[in-house]
Amino acid sequence: MSTSKTRFNEAVALERVANAARDVQAACIALQYHFRPDGNAHPSMPQFVRFEAAMLELQVARAEFDAAYNCEPTWQESRADMHLLRG
Repeated sequence: MSTSKTRFNEAVALERVANAARDVQAACIALQYHFRPDGNAHPSMPQFVRFEAAMLELQVARAEFDAAYNCEPTWQESRADMHLLRG
């Protein structure tokens, strides 16, 4: 793969990590709003789900960034390769 293509893939992957991190931060702030100093908390289930989804996206984005940075195939590309091998 060319250097410019590699750098482009790294930049796209890094942007995805940054966006995912912002989503995690926003979801965390939304959850913190419902936690009071007296220990009572009443966040809604959709807020927990939003936080979990944001964390999962960050995990996947980070893995894909690591793959792009190390010039490894992403999990999606690896899965496609396995499908081709199975025939």
